[in-house]
Amino acid sequence: MWSNRRSQRPLFRLGAAVLLALQTIAPAGVVAQSTAQSAQQPETQQPAMQDSETMSQRLPVVTAASAAHEKPLNDEERVLQVLNRLTYGPRPGELERVRAMGLNAWLSQQLNPSTIDDSALERRLKDYPAMQLPLLKLMEMYPNNNTIRATMDGRAGRPGGEAEKAIYASQMERYKQRKDAKDGNPAMSPDPKPVDAQAILAPDPAKRFSALCKLTVPQLRMLRRSLPEDQREHLTDGFTPQQIEALAAFNGPQGVVAAEAVQTKLLRDLYSERQLNEMMVDFWLNHFNVYMRKSQQAPYYIAAYERDAIRPNAMGRFENLLAATAMSPAMLNYLDNAASIGPHSQYAHPQLSYDRRGFPNLEKPRTGVGLNENYARELMELHTLGVNGGYTQHDVTEVAKVFTGWTVGKGRGADEAAQAQFDPTKHEPGSKHILGETIKDDGAGEGMKVLHILANSPATARFISTKIAVRFVSDDPPKPMVDRMTSIFLETHGDIRHVLLAMLQSPEFFSRASYRAKVKTPQDYVLSAVRASGAEVASTSALAGVIAELGMPLYGMQTPNGYSMRADAWNNTAALVSRMNFALALSTNRVAGVHTDWPVVMGHPEESLTPEQKDSVLEDRILHMQVSDRTRQTILAQIDTDPEQQARNLRQISAKKSNDPLSNARGRNEKPPIEEADNQAALAAGLIFGSPEFQRR
Repeated sequence: MWSNRRSQRPLFRLGAAVLLALQTIAPAGVVAQSTAQSAQQPETQQPAMQDSETMSQRLPVVTAASAAHEKPLNDEERVLQVLNRLTYGPRPGELERVRAMGLNAWLSQQLNPSTIDDSALERRLKDYPAMQLPLLKLMEMYPNNNTIRATMDGRAGRPGGEAEKAIYASQMERYKQRKDAKDGNPAMSPDPKPVDAQAILAPDPAKRFSALCKLTVPQLRMLRRSLPEDQREHLTDGFTPQQIEALAAFNGPQGVVAAEAVQTKLLRDLYSERQLNEMMVDFWLNHFNVYMRKSQQAPYYIAAYERDAIRPNAMGRFENLLAATAMSPAMLNYLDNAASIGPHSQYAHPQLSYDRRGFPNLEKPRTGVGLNENYARELMELHTLGVNGGYTQHDVTEVAKVFTGWTVGKGRGADEAAQAQFDPTKHEPGSKHILGETIKDDGAGEGMKVLHILANSPATARFISTKIAVRFVSDDPPKPMVDRMTSIFLETHGDIRHVLLAMLQSPEFFSRASYRAKVKTPQDYVLSAVRASGAEVASTSALAGVIAELGMPLYGMQTPNGYSMRADAWNNTAALVSRMNFALALSTNRVAGVHTDWPVVMGHPEESLTPEQKDSVLEDRILHMQVSDRTRQTILAQIDTDPEQQARNLRQISAKKSNDPLSNARGRNEKPPIEEADNQAALAAGLIFGSPEFQRR
């Protein structure tokens, strides 16, 4: 964290102590007294379930605490409970906004996300047009190594646009150099031809872009190095987002696609007004986990997976979501079902013959084919029934047979496998027996029948309801609440909005026991800190790097079980110290692409504030509650010290660097750390972000 260990020790030890306290403080001990007056709300009657379209007309979800001996949450605590659980944390002014409009009205909007104006987010997402391309077009315009190799071998064509030609040319040259090096014949790379920088710096953006497309990658690097910083930063002025993406892709199209998939997700999490919808998208992405490094195609598949399979179904019926994931190239690729072939299928026996009795001769099947049970097992264990859901190994094998032939293929005239298909030649013929039911031979229809059975199973209803409750309520959710959610799941045939509504209507959700009882995951922690800081985020690349450093890289869980949402997975010494490092980097504007103005957050105080006053204001603006005496003493001991020493210490905080291909293409690399106008405020904010109180939701 510090470049000089002596100057590191005082701040490091105290900061670490604040974090380590989280491991020993019980949930009840974290809850400080609120300044708002306690006001018990009269208990409301739970309404009957109704169609999603009319749900917003009647939504009394705020209920009194169930236990008579409990002190009920007051109005402000209820609002905070909702904002801390159903969003990635409140932004400055959001608590007041929700309080003014009414908690029920806000919840009604969140349960009906299409009614919420999200145009501000959409304007930010326009900088990433590649993420809106159909999957096949995305793979064509931003080719991976397989596509480049196929193009060089004459097995695939290439698009004809100016930018696309330049991308393919740069990647073919890079591929040739790698191949020569691998074969032991590294070609001597000639020095790039000189570039007429002034001609390329023409005022017209279209002419400038055309000139850049004619350069080789070494020439482009030489150009950037030769330009003064001010000219380098203005090299791409006037370029469209598509042109910026193309320029970034010269150095690696696959990396651009992977980076944009992560960055756009984080932008949605940070800026979407449809916060509950984003939380559910994230929940399902973790539940139906796929791994970005599974294959060269995986980053492309994942971009379409989130957009086309998860997002449209995140608040709909579970069966529709289950089917969408089952038929997605991302899942078919990740769990290897695309390579699963029936042992008795036509594909396995291309020279099938029959004996005199009419039985097939199966002595010589095609080699290298067979049944893959990965998807079948995870479908039941992780996606639907749960590990104790009552299925057997026989069921796993039979379900695997059902899904043979579900694969990823090439569409007509396509060079890349980017389309979910059913190949009847690879499907295992005959009836299958699953969970006591007979599934008759029906090709692709067998899979849809099995998905229907699993989606409507009582075991699935309980498993999904429990996972939702763990995510939003507590690590050990109350059984009565899970029972209600399970019942509603079955009654509404898996309508996710109604299941969420049942959770919100349960008195346990607003109980004192569940208030601030959840420990934030690394993703929750980073996003909630950025939102609470009111930071302007120009690039989320460095934030993605921080989340990965904290152990939770987006789309980076290799195993299909996804990340744990329970505290024990994240509550350890090394992780807590790393969180403090990030907290201080964020508060001192040393996270690339992220900038916070603390005077604005504090409300532009006209008069000079004492350290105690600054801490108090920031506690209120960031946490909306008072910290414990122990935490406050730690903070004040750090911010009420010699200003010069304080400035020296802050300057040694490690910056969180970015690896954003779009920023690099613009020539706008990281700036040196910004000197804070108010070191006390920055340090106080960093220690609040690192405090045990902020670690909890």
